[in-house]
Amino acid sequence: MSNSVQRIILAIDIGTSSVKALALTQSGEEIFQDQQPYTTYHPQPGFSEQHPDEIYQAVKKIIRGCSANLKENISAISFSSAMHSIMAVDEQSNPLTPLIIWSDLRSEEESKQLQNNTEVLNRFAYTGTPIHPMSPLCKLIWLKKYQPEVFERAHKFIGIKEFIWHKFFQHFEIDQGMASATGLLKTGTYSWFEEALAIAGITADKLSVPVSIYHHCLLSNPSILNELGFSKPVNGVIGSSDGCLAHMGSFALYSDALSLTIGTSGAVRWTVKDNTSTPKARIFRYHLDEQTLIEGGASNNGAVLIDWFSKNFLKENINAETFIQRAMKVSPGAEGLIFLPYVFGERAPVYNPEASGVFFGIRQHHTTDHFMRAIVEGIGYALYSIVDHAEAQLNYSYLVASGGFAHSHEWVQVIADIFGKPVHLNQHENASAVGAAMVGFKALGIETTLLGKPMKVVVPDAKLHSAYQKFYSNFRDLCKRFSDESGKL
Repeated sequence: MSNSVQRIILAIDIGTSSVKALALTQSGEEIFQDQQPYTTYHPQPGFSEQHPDEIYQAVKKIIRGCSANLKENISAISFSSAMHSIMAVDEQSNPLTPLIIWSDLRSEEESKQLQNNTEVLNRFAYTGTPIHPMSPLCKLIWLKKYQPEVFERAHKFIGIKEFIWHKFFQHFEIDQGMASATGLLKTGTYSWFEEALAIAGITADKLSVPVSIYHHCLLSNPSILNELGFSKPVNGVIGSSDGCLAHMGSFALYSDALSLTIGTSGAVRWTVKDNTSTPKARIFRYHLDEQTLIEGGASNNGAVLIDWFSKNFLKENINAETFIQRAMKVSPGAEGLIFLPYVFGERAPVYNPEASGVFFGIRQHHTTDHFMRAIVEGIGYALYSIVDHAEAQLNYSYLVASGGFAHSHEWVQVIADIFGKPVHLNQHENASAVGAAMVGFKALGIETTLLGKPMKVVVPDAKLHSAYQKFYSNFRDLCKRFSDESGKL
């Protein structure tokens, strides 16, 4: 196919700290990419908020940044978004609250109350979303308790992608993938879960209408088209969540593949075709589309720990690559120093917002570089613990890497050695955006030749994997030992 007849999807990935744009041709060529940051606000300890209008302006700005020539050939704009955000809006989608994002911990007490109720825990397993302050379910309970006037005034409770979608198309709609991450949808259905709604104190009409991830609308509003720099109407495809799309965009939908992402946070995911079984406790189960479910777990503690340690202990801002190079000067196992990386609390498989970071085994010979090595390995152990938790039901032969860590061969090698599996590095860096583009092509019935051929394969060292198994066993034992101490501290 020549470039003159190539169809193009512009993928918009609305992340935690920025929105990213990626234009892909149907043959997989990247012809445009850009990024626009925005701010997360912390008005009180444990609060993490964003201003939805700031994100909307960033989305418009990044789309405007595409050249006019490119826009003439765009078949659709397809969306990916971070999960678990929620805010109250009125009938016109004007925000009544800030956007409360996934890392917000204000509903910690409400989460604990649900976790301590075994009957509730068993019933809520059907939602596929573990009970944790990240969950919109817990955030809604908090809003009803502490902001009852706003709670009653709200026309809808929506996430950031729904907010953008309503701005563009004037419909309150949510794709099935994002809906399945709210703790309010019954897994395997398009239906809101009545028992969850009752506990949240809302009815289904307070939420958007769940639709297929391939649902698309024609953007024809002249004012918005003009703001975006389009001379003619363009399709919008609602897409799915960044996590599920990262798995898809990593070309890891095969049953013998796991996808592993380390950016600010981290996650490991695998594919499930059976939507009749009950999700395993402490493992999420989200929809990719009508046929495919994605299971796994997410960690709060990824590359954010590199920033944390660099600023607070090294007293300098060093990039991840430099950090890794220093860490790799120390032998595997950091000469007996183990790090439990729960500085920012933890999601899977701990699901304890009060979990704390621990350096264990400090001796007089340990230097700053040892601590840096322990941090890199601790991040890997935490992700491995998610797989360990579900190991009995998994049979995988390789990992597919995405996220910023994939730029560092040394860091990828550590992951390969901890997991004892080859790690595939794909051509495209932003797997979530690639997944959104793939959904866009499929939604419009456009054939593509996007392939998941690995650009490089990092092979594990068998001897190091054996050593890491022993180190990980110590890590796991320490996690159990300290799990009850975090709350007391």
